[in-house]
Amino acid sequence: MNNYIVERNPFKLAGPPKWWLSKLFEFDPSLVVMPSGQGFYYRLCQRRRPSLTQKLVNDLLFNESDTKMLASKGLIPVTTILSTANWDNPLMWKDLAERAPWRNGGADKINKKLEDDEFASDMKKRKATEQNIVDRAKDGWKQYKGMTGQTISMANPNRGRR
Repeated sequence: MNNYIVERNPFKLAGPPKWWLSKLFEFDPSLVVMPSGQGFYYRLCQRRRPSLTQKLVNDLLFNESDTKMLASKGLIPVTTILSTANWDNPLMWKDLAERAPWRNGGADKINKKLEDDEFASDMKKRKATEQNIVDRAKDGWKQYKGMTGQTISMANPNRGRR
């Protein structure tokens, strides 16, 4: 079990507890924790080579030292863990489980769910926008009829009369 890698640790982070690293290894042996070279936090990564050409990796993508460091180790970033993390917080494990595609039926199933959720959200916004347009049109029509004298308001009988 070697899921805590310290290449450099400029901020002198203590590292996660051993029991947490054991639990992480049981959860997913491909996950690795590294202290960041950019701030007071850790990078949780997965052992998997990025599917990019070496030229693209070197020239275009990695201006940030953490990303370059991860790519050199054959790791891809999963999430950031603050150095003040509550290591025994069960929500951390729930969040990790939700991020793991293979635990949620695979990438295709997750993509379909995300697209369905996005479509439902768009339809809800569209319905609200259409209702807003209808309401404004009705109010405008009532105001037009009042201004042209086609309708008289009983609350203000002089309205619409000149």
